[in-house]
Amino acid sequence: MNQHIQHFWVVFRKDIRIELRTREILLTMGLFALLLVVVFSFAFYTDAERSRIYAPGILWTTVVFSGTIGLNRLFERENENGCLSGVLLTPISPRMVFVAKAMGNLLFTLLMEILTVPLLVMFFSLDIQPVGIFLSGLLLGTVGFCFVGTLFAAMLSAARMKEVLVPLVVYPIIVPIIIGGVKVTAVVLNDYPVEEALNWLKLIAGFDLLFVSLAIWLFEPMIAP
Repeated sequence: MNQHIQHFWVVFRKDIRIELRTREILLTMGLFALLLVVVFSFAFYTDAERSRIYAPGILWTTVVFSGTIGLNRLFERENENGCLSGVLLTPISPRMVFVAKAMGNLLFTLLMEILTVPLLVMFFSLDIQPVGIFLSGLLLGTVGFCFVGTLFAAMLSAARMKEVLVPLVVYPIIVPIIIGGVKVTAVVLNDYPVEEALNWLKLIAGFDLLFVSLAIWLFEPMIAP
């Protein structure tokens, strides 16, 4: 177990150090998310009442579209000169490589959301209550999206037109996350019964449990050289 943790930390720390030095993923995701929120606010904002109806879809559209930019760049460095194959030939467990890449992607996406959500609240004059349910739905949905997306980003890292193929493959699979996330956000913003949000949270959590486990298990046979 300690060895697996060390392997995870080596890959995770490497990705974080490179990103802190270049800021390629964070800047592109953050700027794109900011652009979407600003454009949507001018396009859809009329009054606070209507904003509570539009905001859930706008939030999750922003998260998924901005997160896709990070997915497309996630394995870009490893794909150069066959570096991914080289990493998989080292003593580091392929599953730990996958978990480290997925957790790095999750961290970048959460940082983007830290920028996006306050802007969305400000532009659309939203009141989020209860905050705990909203954050739970956002976190669970982001976890499922990042792990599923990381798997297919690795699969298609060497493919031509991967920027088109990744969303075409990932989006249909994460439909339950998007629907559940929108429903949870709608409950929080519109003072609907909390029980409705809990049911959708259970759906998202079940999706995460199933697909995160599948993604970790499938990474090695699908990617191994």
